[in-house]
Amino acid sequence: MKLSKTLGIATTAALVVAAAGAMNSTVSSGSMGDTVGNITGKVVFDGERPKPKPLTITGEQSKGCCPEGVQMDTTDHGLLIDEEGGIANAVITIKIKDKSPEVPEKAFELDQSKCRFDPHVMVIPVGSKVSYLNSDTLSHNIHTYAIKNDGLNKTVTGGTSAEQTFKKAETVKVTCDIHPWMSSFIVVTDASAWAKTGADGTFTIEGLPPGDYKFSIWHETLGKAKGTATINADGTSEAVEIKMGKKKKKGRKRPR
Repeated sequence: MKLSKTLGIATTAALVVAAAGAMNSTVSSGSMGDTVGNITGKVVFDGERPKPKPLTITGEQSKGCCPEGVQMDTTDHGLLIDEEGGIANAVITIKIKDKSPEVPEKAFELDQSKCRFDPHVMVIPVGSKVSYLNSDTLSHNIHTYAIKNDGLNKTVTGGTSAEQTFKKAETVKVTCDIHPWMSSFIVVTDASAWAKTGADGTFTIEGLPPGDYKFSIWHETLGKAKGTATINADGTSEAVEIKMGKKKKKGRKRPR
């Protein structure tokens, strides 16, 4: 078992039972040969599972967000950990020399529903379009915090949408200035393949040729980590487990 540390976060490879994640990419086998395999795994929390914290939302702020009688979701999606320690919304990316995914003509959709962004985290290849939908009856404000791409600060009225193209790789935070608890992340990647963990922390990256792979993991609250995986000549592979935890605060040394 190998252990590495990146930005204070430990990562380990071990056997686990893994299922498919969400929003995965698939690398076309094309000229890679006939044999391909999958990298499967699970991202788990290292340490005592923190208690989920609700968002701070006042009654006045939430007016019109939900139909009468519908309870608003006040869960903070910044760190979702299931009972088994699986971490949701972690992004796993792999870069393969001379291999890149196709950019779809159709825009990826980021919806605003019941005053929440859906999905909370999305992964798109460089050059993709994002359509910001507004399924609510009230207005929202799309405010993107980008460094390499053009920023956007636009009001989107109920039932309408706005569109934006991302030409450079970076992680972009999206907020609503009208409803300050609303936030989302768009991971614009130049990687060859990727996956996003599901609610149980599991993921799958399909269609990879045999070989050794290095991958990167990003999470909005826990930061970054790295890991490795191997697909054997026959296409089989061992699932990997990646542990991520909050950085430990360094205590001050007492003077002697």
